[in-house]
Amino acid sequence: MPADTGGPSGLDALQTLLATARGLVTDLTTDPLLERILRAFRMLPEADREPILRVLEKDAAWRRVVEETSGATGITVCPNPHASLYVHVLDQVTREPLVPGPLQRDGDVIRLGIETFVRLLPLFFQEGVHAQWTAAAREIVRASDAELRGFAVRLAREVLALVDEAVAKGVGAAPAPTASVPEQRHRSKG
Repeated sequence: MPADTGGPSGLDALQTLLATARGLVTDLTTDPLLERILRAFRMLPEADREPILRVLEKDAAWRRVVEETSGATGITVCPNPHASLYVHVLDQVTREPLVPGPLQRDGDVIRLGIETFVRLLPLFFQEGVHAQWTAAAREIVRASDAELRGFAVRLAREVLALVDEAVAKGVGAAPAPTASVPEQRHRSKG
């Protein structure tokens, strides 16, 4: 007979799995809105389903971003009861569908968020504040997963490239504040 490891048995794991599945099925079968969503989705032409699903996913992600950043940006959103997932195609001459670009709204909100953050940059380098934000950032980075740290590295590199591009074009070629040792190391690597 194998020794008891003190962990959950196969039966305990199965019971947990069944309880989780039961809870999921209950959530799915008792939500009247979900049934309506599925009925409406099935009414759509099959070729339209993928692009409409991408719109829903994009707006769901957008809603989450706005919710998490509203304290800093002052921007909130609400559902548009007059929205449409379809655009009118008026180009009857070539019969080629018009491809809409990204929404100006999205670009404006992203720009406002970035501008708000950029205006705070001098604050990060004030005496006393620098040590506090680096300590907080260090804890956050250590608690973050590899994917999030990868995004942070990518963002830092892209920002450095944008600054280098602006300096190369003679835009804002004023002397930069003293670089930290890691930043000097990065710049020397080119």
